[in-house]
Amino acid sequence: MNALDYAFCLKVGEAICPQKDLNDFCLALGHAFTKQFTDAQCQLLIKDEDHSCWQQLADIRPRSFQLYSPLLPISDSDDVLLTNLLTSESDCRHDDVFNQLLPLKVRGNSYGYLLIKTPRSFEINRHALEMLSLLISGALDSHLQHHAYLREKANHQKTEQKRINEVCSQKGLLEQLHILHKISLRLWHSHSLDNMLHTAVYECIHALDFDRMAIFLLNSHTGLMRGTYGTDINGTVTNEQWYSTAIHEHYHAKTTLDKKQHITINEGAPLFHDSIEVGRGWNATISLWDGDEPIGWIACDNLITHTPLKSYHGELLKLLGVTMSQHLIQRHAQDDLKALNLSLEQRVADRTAQLEKVNKRLNQISREDSLTKIPNRRMLDEKLEEEWRRAMRYQTPLSILIVDIDHFKQYNDLYGHSLGDQCLAKVAATLSQVEQRAGSLLARFGGEEFVFLLPGSDGENAKAIAERALEAIRSLQIPHDDSPVATYVTVSIGGKTCIPEKDNSQQQLFIDADVALYEAKSCGKNQAFVL
Repeated sequence: MNALDYAFCLKVGEAICPQKDLNDFCLALGHAFTKQFTDAQCQLLIKDEDHSCWQQLADIRPRSFQLYSPLLPISDSDDVLLTNLLTSESDCRHDDVFNQLLPLKVRGNSYGYLLIKTPRSFEINRHALEMLSLLISGALDSHLQHHAYLREKANHQKTEQKRINEVCSQKGLLEQLHILHKISLRLWHSHSLDNMLHTAVYECIHALDFDRMAIFLLNSHTGLMRGTYGTDINGTVTNEQWYSTAIHEHYHAKTTLDKKQHITINEGAPLFHDSIEVGRGWNATISLWDGDEPIGWIACDNLITHTPLKSYHGELLKLLGVTMSQHLIQRHAQDDLKALNLSLEQRVADRTAQLEKVNKRLNQISREDSLTKIPNRRMLDEKLEEEWRRAMRYQTPLSILIVDIDHFKQYNDLYGHSLGDQCLAKVAATLSQVEQRAGSLLARFGGEEFVFLLPGSDGENAKAIAERALEAIRSLQIPHDDSPVATYVTVSIGGKTCIPEKDNSQQQLFIDADVALYEAKSCGKNQAFVL
């Protein structure tokens, strides 16, 4: 019969004494016990610092071993077992398992227990048990102290390294601020806005801790932004004044300006050039302000050298934004003063604006359905192409709904084409009020068909819009005595939601939506079906 005697104490001592670290100590201890007592489980239990609860240091089984760092609170069942064993020395058996506690003490103070669980009881020599307790207690305490020392040493090294990094960061920030001050002086002496913007980009990418930079100016009244100067993928300064687009096409810039943030920094982000992803790294969007009015933004990243984001980059880039804002405000003020003295040029500019307005109106007319006064198919095709590219770039959902008036031919045959045209106009006006979020579009597709273009809408949202459209047309109660569906005009709707993956899949989107429309009509019309 296995026994806990002096011979076993010697085996344990020979096993644990040579071990160099806590992990090897626990492994050797567990091996000694499981070799002596088949299927034994040993748990090293340590009191926490305030002695309010027990925590488990190690769980040692014949075929598994787990060392917990940090210590793991013991389970409720083990807590109950430990309480019972400490209060009742005679009862060592629980759930057909023989349990033996081995106290762990140092200098007379108890700091834990070794809990031994075996399926069968074994003989215990009390003197040998005390000797084993002293042997394990001393060795374990030594390892715990050494482990605590190593942990404290590591923490100290981390703290020291952090201090060194902060000192280096402060030094780097001071150097960068000095450089930024020199750049600002050069900008003050620029002879024009164009020269100032070129100088800013050139000096910053050659002297500050980032690789690429571009400055965009914003007309907050129109929402249009234009490029000025930027850098290509090789770091060469390029003239980008040809670039002009709506601010909503630049998600990060629009979000930064809408939230009135001075800077937004993204790490591990995709980096783009001419709307094509060219790498990954960190990028920053720095907003430019004239009081509460946004006047532009700066984009910069680390595409070329992959310089890591440093702790002072946030403050440095904020100051860059403030500096550029001040120069832009000052330059705009000078330009405005010159404009006051050039009345003739102002009249020419006014005339040009009138012509632009006329051209804009002509452009609008060419994209408007003459009967329903809503966008026509040409406008739909252009808008779909634009939203498709944006959705593909940012991997956002895009939905379309095809709306078809049920039995419209019978309506024309019964009431005549004049009333048919009035019906189309009423339906178009009503549908145009169903969804008015920015970016959405309702267009006449042809005949009695209309199409909703819903960028950013997932399937659930598209279904909700379709149901609102159905109810809106029903509520018109336009009489239709020849309709087998209802006594008034109804519509059927088919829809499709996707996340674009390639350039030439718009046609498939319409095919799928048309299939959904056919399904809605096959099921009795006056309903919606969205894939």
